[in-house]
Amino acid sequence: MSASEQSVRPRHEPYERLQERAWLTTIVEQMPGGLIIAEAPSGRVLTVNEHARRLLGIADGQTLHGIDRAFKLDGSRYAPDEFPLARALAGERVADERMEIGAPDAGRFFIDVRAAPVRDETGRITGAVSLLDDVTDKEARGRAEQDFVTNAAHELQSPLAAITSAVEVLQAGAKEGPERDLFLAHIERESRRLDRLTRALLILARAQVEIEEPQLELVDICPMLETIAERMDAPEGVEVTVDCPAELAVISNRALLEQAVSNVARNSVKYTKSGSIRLIAKRLEEEEEEDVVIAVRDTGAGIPKEALPRVTERFFRAAGAEEGFGLGLAIVDASMKVLGGKLEIVSSLDYGTTVALRLPVGATRVRP
Repeated sequence: MSASEQSVRPRHEPYERLQERAWLTTIVEQMPGGLIIAEAPSGRVLTVNEHARRLLGIADGQTLHGIDRAFKLDGSRYAPDEFPLARALAGERVADERMEIGAPDAGRFFIDVRAAPVRDETGRITGAVSLLDDVTDKEARGRAEQDFVTNAAHELQSPLAAITSAVEVLQAGAKEGPERDLFLAHIERESRRLDRLTRALLILARAQVEIEEPQLELVDICPMLETIAERMDAPEGVEVTVDCPAELAVISNRALLEQAVSNVARNSVKYTKSGSIRLIAKRLEEEEEEDVVIAVRDTGAGIPKEALPRVTERFFRAAGAEEGFGLGLAIVDASMKVLGGKLEIVSSLDYGTTVALRLPVGATRVRP
């Protein structure tokens, strides 16, 4: 090696090391997942990329005791020594442990965590490395699938029970005359309801897990509301009316929309013992938006003020609620989200409830 080469190379080596370090830093920062490296035995964080900082709210130099928003799937908070990276510092290898993160500004989300100890040539643990993968969307799809099974089982129970009861009565001897016709009509009505419900739930499930967007069509509102009103079977003394412009229509999915309105109407029938139930539809034109609002307004028992914020939660039932699993409005809310609409509820205890479904893309059916 020449003297000139010897004089040049030492000056280049620091630059090359800096360039290599910058390159490695860029790789770490741009990794598709989170990366945390901690030293042993202190647990001090030596390296953390932007993805991990966003997921856990952790910073360089912080210790694992500072990670305070990680939860197990049973809802309990991770203690510092239970955190996967802390267990890796103690020698454990952690593979795909799912945790829930409560982020103050971004809601709650889910991550899969892997962690492993780093050992020197003597086998002594000098640190640990952890990889984080955001699986919030995957978790949401999985929960949507579970919700569908629960919702379907609940919603299918009622028409199946009605059909079974009618068949048992027929088998017991009501095979001739008016009774026979009555129960056969009952079976036919509930079978059609079962068919509508099954189609609506399947459309909702496929949309929620992002397999298939619901197919849209022009839906005449008035005939739909009149059909729902005929099926409501309101108690004696409760007047059911439909108030809707004849030309009103909406571009939506017919099965999902009809099932959502039917669920609301059944709730009104359940809690209205006297007075009236009105099925109302109108078109709103606000700032170039053309929405359609379909509302079910009753004079029933009403919903307690403290329960209103929770009535769309799955399995929530207000004190004094009648039988059921608390899934009706949860399904309506899910349907509105899939259809790009919004569910609005106004209620006064002992004075009644108005449940409104606000849908985008209003239309007018042109009639001859």
